Amino acid sequence: ISGTNATATNQLVVDLKAANIWTKMKAIYPFVGNTSASQKFNLKNPVDSNAAYRLVFSGGGTFSSNGYQLNGVNAYANTFLTPATILTLNNQHISYYSRTNSNGTEVEIGCNNSGVAPNTLLEIRTSGVTYAAISSTVYTTYTDANSLGFYIGNRTASNVIKLHKNSSIVVNGATASTSNPSSNISIGALGGAVQQFYTTKQCAFASIGDGLTDAEALAFYNAVQTFQTTLGRQV
Repeated sequence: ISGTNATATNQLVVDLKAANIWTKMKAIYPFVGNTSASQKFNLKNPVDSNAAYRLVFSGGGTFSSNGYQLNGVNAYANTFLTPATILTLNNQHISYYSRTNSNGTEVEIGCNNSGVAPNTLLEIRTSGVTYAAISSTVYTTYTDANSLGFYIGNRTASNVIKLHKNSSIVVNGATASTSNPSSNISIGALGGAVQQFYTTKQCAFASIGDGLTDAEALAFYNAVQTFQTTLGRQV
C-alpha cells in the first residue's frame, strides 16, 4: 500500500501502540486498497499464510477503497482463527466496522460449533435488535437505531460481557461464558461446518483479540475512527 492508505495505516498502528492495545490483538483487518490481494492481510502479522490469519475470500464480495462489500448470498472471508485454540475463554473481543445501514438476520463476524452454540458473533441490525455473544450459549442484545459504525463485542470475565458501539458502552451485561467455539471465525457470515447468515454490510475494519478495558475500547474506537476519517470513509 502507498499514499494515503499507508499514512492512515501507519497512524493506526502508532495509535494502537500508544494506547497499549496493539499487543492485545491477534488479528487486525483494515481492508485498505481496492483489491482482494491488498485487503486480505492481517496487519498484526502480514504474512500470506493460514497460520498468520490472513483472509481467504469466497463468494461474490467486491473490493473498493471503502472496504469489503458483502453480498448477503455467498460472500465471506475465512480468518483461520479458531477461538478454542487461540483465544482465552474469559478475555477476548471481536469487532466490525459497518458502513451499511440494513436490517436482517445477518452475522457480520463470528462462528459456532458447526451450527451449535456456544457462539462468538456480532449480528448488527438497524431498527431492531443487535446480538452479541462471546463464547456463550445466550445472546446479549441491544435495541439499535441503525447499523452504522464500529461495534466491539467484549468479554473480560466469565460474567462480564459488553457491547460497545462507537464511543459508547450500549450493553453492560452478565451473560455467562460456557466454552470457546472450535470453528474458524468468518467475516461476513457465521463460520462453522457450513457458512450461515451471510451479511450485506460493507466491512471497513475488523479485529479479533484479547478483552479490552473500557478505556482501551474507547481508545480503540478513536484510533479506528481517525483511520477511517483519513481514508474518507467514516460513518
